[in-house]
Amino acid sequence: MRPRTGGRPRTHRPSLWVTGERISGPVAAQRVRWDSPGLPTEGVRMGTRTETTPTPPRAGRSLSRRHLLLTGAAALVAGTAAACGQGQPSGGGSGSAASPSGGASGSSSAGLRPVSVAAIPIVDVAPLHLAKDQGFFEEAGLDVSIEATSGGAIPFPGVSSGQFDFAFGNVVSMMVARSQGIGLKFFCSGSTTTGEPGNDNVALIALEDSGYEDIRDLEGKTLSSNQLANIGDTACRQAMDKAGGDGGSLEFIEMAFPDVQAALENGQLDAGIVVEPFVTPALQAGFVAVSWPYAEANPELDTGGYFASEDTIEKDPELVRSFRAALVKGLEYAQANPDEVRRITGTYTKIDPKVLADVKLPRFRAEFDMAAQEELAATARTYGTIKGELSVPDMFAEL
Repeated sequence: MRPRTGGRPRTHRPSLWVTGERISGPVAAQRVRWDSPGLPTEGVRMGTRTETTPTPPRAGRSLSRRHLLLTGAAALVAGTAAACGQGQPSGGGSGSAASPSGGASGSSSAGLRPVSVAAIPIVDVAPLHLAKDQGFFEEAGLDVSIEATSGGAIPFPGVSSGQFDFAFGNVVSMMVARSQGIGLKFFCSGSTTTGEPGNDNVALIALEDSGYEDIRDLEGKTLSSNQLANIGDTACRQAMDKAGGDGGSLEFIEMAFPDVQAALENGQLDAGIVVEPFVTPALQAGFVAVSWPYAEANPELDTGGYFASEDTIEKDPELVRSFRAALVKGLEYAQANPDEVRRITGTYTKIDPKVLADVKLPRFRAEFDMAAQEELAATARTYGTIKGELSVPDMFAEL
């Protein structure tokens, strides 16, 4: 790693409430304290820069070609700030998503049962939007409204409080929630690594002249993740361990995805985790992918899924089954039609169409790979992300 001239960014410590976001309404009324480092953001850091101490460019150094490419790439993906960013929820996601219903109750449309779903606006939830767009939910008798939330902060307590019927969230956040005794369960997978290093939607990038060729070269180095003690750093540690290195030697600082390229240029990091739509522009700008941590952690790793409260699953299983059956059609349609994934993603995000045309997509399937989840949970326990008791099979509903 190059010498730092302006100091290392401060390592963020998890706040007592949901990563500093204020939650009001039904969620606040329940007074759930989501104070674990593992909860709750899978995209919440992407829009607003985290509180880092920037390192100024080294004196006398002219702008490199990579800097110029970096500027162009940053401009190209600037529209994603609102798509996966921090701030106020953006309300309904797109033309394919209706306005939020504000919960399970409400008037039906043409005799359809209203259902509310919270989902951060990222590529991973394209099958949800396609299921609505293609009429799969309507065929199941459901009037589904999709609320595009600002990050992972809202869905977990939102479903727990009854504000939403269902939501999308990442698997480590669910592990942490379950280990704290919170009554939520997955009923359908949502996004899965491709299992193909070089063709996945999550990468660990570094400078082209860093000399790093694989994750073993990063042993003892400083990396970034958009949230500490969650799926990003857990997957990196697991990939390192599998490669024969020491996952515990990795040092992580919290940094928003859009900030990673500049931090690498300034010598603040050795490598940083980025997700699409930041992977492809970074590689086009001359950065290198040292590792594809999700694919290398386990080629069958399901990274996110759809969940409900245990109360809903127990008292209204037919609703969950109907929703899941329609969602499965959306997942199958998405996996078979990547161009449709790109089209629908453009309707509920602000990703530049030129970027969207090239981004790498995750895999979409309905069933979780239990062995991969057990392995990830074991890694999370080893490195302290999970501290309470956790039964991995109990994370998943039997319908």
